[in-house]
Amino acid sequence: MKMSDKKAATRRKIINQAVQLFSERGYEQTTMKQIAKAAEIGDATIYKYFPSKEQVLLGFLELRACDAIEQAAATDEFEYFDLQEKLQLLIDTLLESLLPDREFVAFCLEKFSQSPLFMMQDALRVKVLFQQAMHGYLTAAEETGELTDIPFKSSISNLLGEYVYGVVFYWIKDESEEFSNTTQMVDLSLGIVSVVLSSGLINRVSEFAGFMFKAHLFRMMSDSDGVLSMLKGLKSGMAGMRG
Repeated sequence: MKMSDKKAATRRKIINQAVQLFSERGYEQTTMKQIAKAAEIGDATIYKYFPSKEQVLLGFLELRACDAIEQAAATDEFEYFDLQEKLQLLIDTLLESLLPDREFVAFCLEKFSQSPLFMMQDALRVKVLFQQAMHGYLTAAEETGELTDIPFKSSISNLLGEYVYGVVFYWIKDESEEFSNTTQMVDLSLGIVSVVLSSGLINRVSEFAGFMFKAHLFRMMSDSDGVLSMLKGLKSGMAGMRG
C-alpha cells in the first residue's frame, strides 16, 4: 500500500471511530486519546491528522463530500448526464450517505454555526470540494454544447457549491415524511437553475447571486415553507423562459 493510501485509510479510520465514540459517549466526554486508541494509533500520531476534535468534525464532512462526489462520478455513463442530472445525482448520493448519521451531521452543523469565524475559515474546505465539482460540471456542459459561453463560471461554481451545502442545512431541519419537502425543494430549485443557465438570463453576477439568495441562504434554508413558496413562485414566473 502506498504511503498516501495508508494515510488516507488511517484518516478514514480515525473519523469513523470518532463518530462512533461521539455518538456513544457524547462529544464533550470523548477525548482525542480515546479516539486514538479506538483507531489503533499512538496518542501523538492522531494530532498529525487532526489537531483538535473540531477538525475531526470537519474531516467527517469532508470525507462524506469526497465520497459522494466520487461515487456520483463513478455512475455508469455519468459523462453523458446533463448538468441538472449531475446535480440531482450528487445531492441524492450525498444525502443518502449522510442519512445513517443524520443526527450527528445536525450536531456538526449546529456546532459550526455557533462559531462564525470557524465557519468562514475552516468549513470552507467542505464548500470548496463542492465548488470544484460544480466547476467541472459546468465545464463539461460547455464542452458538450449543453451550455455556451457561461459568464462568471468561477462565481457560478461557488454559488452552486453554496447551494449544495445549503441543501444539507435544509434537509437537516426537514421534518416532513420521508423528507418530501427536501425532495420538492431540490426538484424546484434545480429546475430553476437549469432555466436560468440555459436561457442566458445571467448577464451580471449580482443577478445570479440574488437568485441563489447567497446573502441569506442558510437562514432561508431553515424555513421550509418559505423556501418552497418562493421557489414555486419563481418557477411560475419563469415559465417559458428556457431558450
